[in-house]
Amino acid sequence: MIEVTATLIQSQISNLSALAPLSRGGQKVVFSGIHKNYGRVVVKLVTNPQSDERVAREIEVATACRIPNTARLYESGTGDPALGFTTYIIEEFVEGCTLRHELEKHRPLATHVVISLITTLLDTAVAMEKEGIVHRDIKPENIMVCPDGSFKLLDFGIARHLAMTSLTPTEARFGPHTAGYAAPEQFRNLKKEIDIRADLFAIGVVAYECLSGTHPFTDGARDQLDILRRTEQMIPVPLAVNGDVGGQLSAFITVLMSKYPSRRPPSASAAKTWFDAIRGGLLSAGGSVS
Repeated sequence: MIEVTATLIQSQISNLSALAPLSRGGQKVVFSGIHKNYGRVVVKLVTNPQSDERVAREIEVATACRIPNTARLYESGTGDPALGFTTYIIEEFVEGCTLRHELEKHRPLATHVVISLITTLLDTAVAMEKEGIVHRDIKPENIMVCPDGSFKLLDFGIARHLAMTSLTPTEARFGPHTAGYAAPEQFRNLKKEIDIRADLFAIGVVAYECLSGTHPFTDGARDQLDILRRTEQMIPVPLAVNGDVGGQLSAFITVLMSKYPSRRPPSASAAKTWFDAIRGGLLSAGGSVS
């Protein structure tokens, strides 16, 4: 198999320079670089033809919608399989580090930081809901912490557009997911039950992990199947946050992580309205996890 290198990329895609590898996986390779028209960019190259249909869906969603707090897609096109890649995407380079990296340095995170994170994710979820999009992979690895303290949600690679035909076979035992963050209806591939409430579940898990410094389902689990079992059956210990008068923040996050979608807020906008009602007091308290 041909190795995708900077020289090869520049021979196939114009206006790129200063390419440097960022990551390599079984489905794609990722480079950073400078584009003549767009400035600093990320170049994603799909190396597994079996991923083409899902990548085409990702491109279609990104070009049809402009979701706030996400990386802008500048350009996409086809490659030559004989040269090692079938599709390429050029998107905005987001400065900063992943939320996972931030958690590894500072665990748990300060309450005011998590409040800002939840606000951003709910604003993004409201916009996605209006477009009929479910991200399905909200997790610390896909959230960037920018130098100014803002956040951006990345990687719509397994996003579901509810108005389009699902790419996952109905008979599949499991749907696309990351164990520990996916809602039960998502990893169980219960298509009729999957909507923005699956993303609300993931937002709740991320918030819990950031505030407590522990993951409610993966910590202590034996393997991925055990993580899924715990996600379906285990009720996380309620959070104790200084300044959380009456446990309002803890209750909100607990409801987001409800096992059944019918027990979560009915929409992203409803979740945001609820959170906005308690956010002011939390910000003024400036609390931390006890």
